[in-house]
Amino acid sequence: MRISRVVLTGAAIGTILGTGRADLNHTHVFNPEWPPHARFHSAAGWGTVTGSQLLALWLLWRPGQQAGESDLAVKTAALLPAISWVPFFFALSTPGTAVEDQPGHLARLAGVPANLVPATLIPAVSALGYALHRRGR
Repeated sequence: MRISRVVLTGAAIGTILGTGRADLNHTHVFNPEWPPHARFHSAAGWGTVTGSQLLALWLLWRPGQQAGESDLAVKTAALLPAISWVPFFFALSTPGTAVEDQPGHLARLAGVPANLVPATLIPAVSALGYALHRRGR
């Protein structure tokens, strides 16, 4: 078994679990203070992220891959977790947005809001997994 597949599997599963923990709770999808349409988009967004990560897992572990398919499958599987997290930084550049509402309820790690930590780490883990794949590991 290649370590690259294990690393990329961790990125995909971490994305499913992390976004589920962050979004499927009283602060987001089940927040009665949120308008129904905002809650709808939050739930739909989580479903989209989960679906893309399930696709990544299938690409990594599907049986019967032909020679030459593996590189494209692994490259796609590495991109999917990154695509789920990198938009956090684009969203921050949109006027009027913030990573949390006041007074702020997010934990901080080294002064950084906790949700930006996986937004940075998961794409880095995905890049590491793909680099390992390219090196035949």
